[in-house]
Amino acid sequence: MEPPSTRNITILNETERIVRKSRLQRAMSVAFSRHGKSGAKACLLLTSDEAIRKLNREFRGVDESTDVLTFPAGDFAGDQLGDVAIAIPFAESQAKRRRVSLSQELGYLAIHGALHLVGFDDETEQDRAEMVRQMNIVAVDVGLKPDDNWASLLHGELD
Repeated sequence: MEPPSTRNITILNETERIVRKSRLQRAMSVAFSRHGKSGAKACLLLTSDEAIRKLNREFRGVDESTDVLTFPAGDFAGDQLGDVAIAIPFAESQAKRRRVSLSQELGYLAIHGALHLVGFDDETEQDRAEMVRQMNIVAVDVGLKPDDNWASLLHGELD
């Protein structure tokens, strides 16, 4: 099987943090490919806590920062599945709390966002467990350590 193309994942890094884009592109591409969307396109924004808080407030009505947000493109967008935004400082805090590298945390967040774009949800415990299972399958495929206990940490838990 031919590896999925990473050219379809556009990354915009608004932060000063140097990040290996190729790993994030590969993580999202593999997630898409595993779920029947091998030619899919998406944009990944790496941003600040303040910027993601603004997005969260504007689009979800939640006035706090978070680790990752997804914005599905809708049914009429063709191969464009949507956008994913990750707050680098929030991800750094989560990585430290979990005792994993920032690279590992960003990989999981990119996979998490990609899975949301292909239709996975994590609103119920059963859905969350399935999403984490799928995240681990993709993570192992791209060379990340499996993490059966992965979960977004609440903002208050990071303080």
